[in-house]
Amino acid sequence: MSARRLGPVGVAALAEALADPVVVARYAAKVVQVPGSDCAWWTGAISGRGHGRFWFGERRVVVAHRFAFGLAYGADRLDDVRVLGHKCDNPLCQRVGPGHVVASSAAENRREWVARRTLTGSPLGDPRGARRRARELRDMARRDPGEVAADLERLRALFGEQLALW
Repeated sequence: MSARRLGPVGVAALAEALADPVVVARYAAKVVQVPGSDCAWWTGAISGRGHGRFWFGERRVVVAHRFAFGLAYGADRLDDVRVLGHKCDNPLCQRVGPGHVVASSAAENRREWVARRTLTGSPLGDPRGARRRARELRDMARRDPGEVAADLERLRALFGEQLALW
């Protein structure tokens, strides 16, 4: 997923939001832990591609995991990163770091998607599509994170565990 550069006004607005404890608390309130999952799950609005969307300021929106990346590394670093990849293949994941949300490139992100989308049980090949899958899992996580854990366990039992490719 590519993103345009924020530009000086966007970086300043995002930096202000990242430093505002009220905005950060509102963001954090939309993130839950699912038992048995290393991901931090988004429970807010969802984009057409299944990624979280987070509004800050007046009429400003950012992909939620980009906000998480900004919390970890700052708005200036975020402006330098055009693409963030989900190594965990969970577009709702907000955990920044190895195995989860990392700085990537369009080519690397596409290569990894192509390599993993046809693996048995891969969330990338879910017949519901990214948005529907994300919405259903998000709705479960809103009701009870344990529901997501039970669904993930059901899928693991059905498809088995996949070894990481790297």
